[in-house]
Amino acid sequence: MATDHMYGMDARQLLRWMLRDLKDGSALGIVNDLFFTPRADDPFRLERYGVTLESPLGAAAGPHTQMAQNIVAAWLTGARYMELKTVQVLDQISVTKPCIDMNDEGYNCEWSQELTLDQSYREYLKAWVLLHILHDYLGGRGAPGMIFNMSAGYSMEGILSPTVQRFLDRMGDAAADVKALTLELAEVYPRVMDLNIPGRISDNLTISCMHGCPPGEVESIALYFIEQRGLHTTLKLNPTLLGAEKVRGILNDTLGYPTRVPDLAFEHDIPYSEALRILTSCREAARKKGVRFSAKLTNTLETSNIQQNLPDQEKMVYMSGRALHPISICLAAQLQKDFNGDLDISFCAGVDAMNVADVAACGLTPVTICSDLLKPGGYGRMAQYIENLRAAMGAAGASSLDAFVTARAGLSDIRAARIQNLEEYAARVAAKGSRYARAAGSVPDVKTARPLPAVDCAAAPCASACPAGQNIPAYLERAAAGDLSGALEVILDTNPFPHVLGKMCNQACRKKCVRAHYDEPLRIRDVKACAAGAGAAARALSNGCSAAVIGAGPAGLSCAYFLAMAGCSVEVYEASEKPGGRILNKMTREAARVERDVNAILALGVKLHTGRRVRAAQLADLAAAHDSVYLALGQGEVLPGAEDFSNVVERRFAGASAPSVVESVGEGRRAAGAMLARMGVIEPRPVAGCSPRASRGLDVSALRRRQAFRLDACGAVDAENVGAEAARCLQCDRYCGMCVSVCPNRANLLLPAEALSWPVQEAVRAGEAVRVTTLAQGGMRQSWQVVNLGDFCNECGNCAAFCPSAGAPYRDKARLHLSESSFNADANGYFLRSAELLEGKAQGEGFSLRGENGFFIYEDARMRATLDAGTLAAVSVELREGVAFAPLTRAVEAAVFGALLRGSSAARAAAGR
Repeated sequence: MATDHMYGMDARQLLRWMLRDLKDGSALGIVNDLFFTPRADDPFRLERYGVTLESPLGAAAGPHTQMAQNIVAAWLTGARYMELKTVQVLDQISVTKPCIDMNDEGYNCEWSQELTLDQSYREYLKAWVLLHILHDYLGGRGAPGMIFNMSAGYSMEGILSPTVQRFLDRMGDAAADVKALTLELAEVYPRVMDLNIPGRISDNLTISCMHGCPPGEVESIALYFIEQRGLHTTLKLNPTLLGAEKVRGILNDTLGYPTRVPDLAFEHDIPYSEALRILTSCREAARKKGVRFSAKLTNTLETSNIQQNLPDQEKMVYMSGRALHPISICLAAQLQKDFNGDLDISFCAGVDAMNVADVAACGLTPVTICSDLLKPGGYGRMAQYIENLRAAMGAAGASSLDAFVTARAGLSDIRAARIQNLEEYAARVAAKGSRYARAAGSVPDVKTARPLPAVDCAAAPCASACPAGQNIPAYLERAAAGDLSGALEVILDTNPFPHVLGKMCNQACRKKCVRAHYDEPLRIRDVKACAAGAGAAARALSNGCSAAVIGAGPAGLSCAYFLAMAGCSVEVYEASEKPGGRILNKMTREAARVERDVNAILALGVKLHTGRRVRAAQLADLAAAHDSVYLALGQGEVLPGAEDFSNVVERRFAGASAPSVVESVGEGRRAAGAMLARMGVIEPRPVAGCSPRASRGLDVSALRRRQAFRLDACGAVDAENVGAEAARCLQCDRYCGMCVSVCPNRANLLLPAEALSWPVQEAVRAGEAVRVTTLAQGGMRQSWQVVNLGDFCNECGNCAAFCPSAGAPYRDKARLHLSESSFNADANGYFLRSAELLEGKAQGEGFSLRGENGFFIYEDARMRATLDAGTLAAVSVELREGVAFAPLTRAVEAAVFGALLRGSSAARAAAGR
């Protein structure tokens, strides 16, 4: 069965869900701090097709304009020019999955709607009516300043087919359907009956002829929409118009991308001279017809599928995003020059919050966005677009977009100003060393080897990557609050070398910092260096145990430190005359840092014996004199006979090369933990804020706003700006939500959760009886849990690309189905049949859970179990005939997720509650 089919949500359910969440300050997973609130004096209002757009921003034809909830999410955050996803006669295509790779420059292998034409129309109709309702609900005055821009392709034959023609007719005259839907929604929002919702959804269209459509046919299609349909028409052009030499020169030579653009991409596209002729012809036809004609830059760039994270069977994929921006800007500059600054050009290619003002200043509006919204922060990223555009226009003293163009150029002639601004901007973005160059801003892979759990999945990839296991977000949070002493306290809980590692660490953490998807990874090491001098670790009370450490390198000294912190009496034996081992003693320039950290360890009462080489005979004496001994020898060094002593822990080397200082710190900490366990000593509790932290007490709304904004890095970090740099941390260990923000379909959902614990049990047949055994204790401690909405998920793979774990949320998270059709089509997931009955499937095997008088009754093909609704412990279990053993994990998970889902506004709305 296909699991990548999307099922639109009933408009009443969708409205009920949104209105309920709006009362709590969010909608569709977006907090209201990120909503766009139009102002009467906004200088960027734009007149187009007889409509005043409240902003010049829009969502590009693609994944953000395919479903009603996607379009609503884009509107909430500032999009007003909705380029609806392209429709075509082949409306039941099978798209290869995953189909999106957006880690740096973007690539995709999906290029048309994944819904039938009737389904697409229904989604656009729903979005149209819902946005009029939301405009009213949120206090908007008059008509909502928005445009729905149709997109169609890819051949004249397809466009003239009955199904596409019916789609176009309905979009042009949907009065009957608008009225019918209005009546349906009146039971949820009675004021809808007083709203003036136009029956025409769209009177304008963008032609997407993609790659390989003959020039004559492109022109015929454009003239058909202008002359026969009377539509305001936009022709989307391909970046290949710039020519092979220029495209490859910018992309490969100047910007340094290894992406291969094959000759075929240029051979089957329109040549530049022919494009000029077609544009001229269409402009004249539109003038005579009394409609508007414009060009759209640009389509994606056809490239070979070589290094992209997309299925191998796709030989060609389509590039978008950051790398496409300079190419498309250069094409805009060339076209505008050839049309003397008088060509109406809208733009979409690598636009982000940091360049949107530059694009607008070039006269390229409306500006539509796709790739940037597929990165962490998602739709919410548009909030910074609005802020930056308002600020730039205010600084220029511009009261309109045209005034902004002329002010930027310092010219009064708008046409000359467009050309000048474009040429200057093109020269900047297509230059070596620009922010678009691969070497200047390639995004590292922040995924880690950590599995993705069903619950409690928030975890900081920086901490997962740190060999010493430092709780990096915890000490960054304290540093951001100006508490460097508190930051050091957290650092010292896992790292006795703050001075050394504040300077010499190889920064595995920084390579996994999620901020790399926004601006620059945090300067974590520099923050540590600033905190290093803020204090020292306190000596612990004696626990009566003693330990010896042989070797005073970073691993041995670290082990001694953690043992002393636990209250052990520790003696360290070093063969040379100086502690530090080979690796620390090579750091002659940092000798003072090494000395400070070593002295702090010794200040805990650790006794250091230098010039004392321990041999086999002395080892026996040490093993007898101490409760535990750690052999922290250097790589290649051995001490015969160590295996004869049960209380001796030997250092283990994982690789061929010597471990780094930070890796040695981790080794020493693990060795100390093993020794303390053997001695029966309970390790000291981590300092407050250093243990794994729940998100309770966290201002999640503020954090979700921060997750949508780019922030300038502080450069060199010192005492003056350390707090500002630390404040860039997104606190991923307490709240993640990455998969929620990057999903264009809103298919990943965050649900509030209460702390909960339960026994991990199994049932075993014992003669005629069934014995239930408790194996461990499970639980849920984070305040937000993620589920996947099967109805909305098309398995594009975008959430898997950005999830900091090794998993894929759309596969690994519990899946909720809001409709029976979605549930029936999938082999996995949950469906709330009623308030009391939860049905589920796992690998096609069905099960059910129902509430009954304070108990949960779980049934599947293996057993029938009764769980206490309060503790989730099994009260009784009946194994089916022939079944000797069954874990109760699935029963408990059904109870846990059933409770979460029953409380979710999406599920309640779907159930009509």
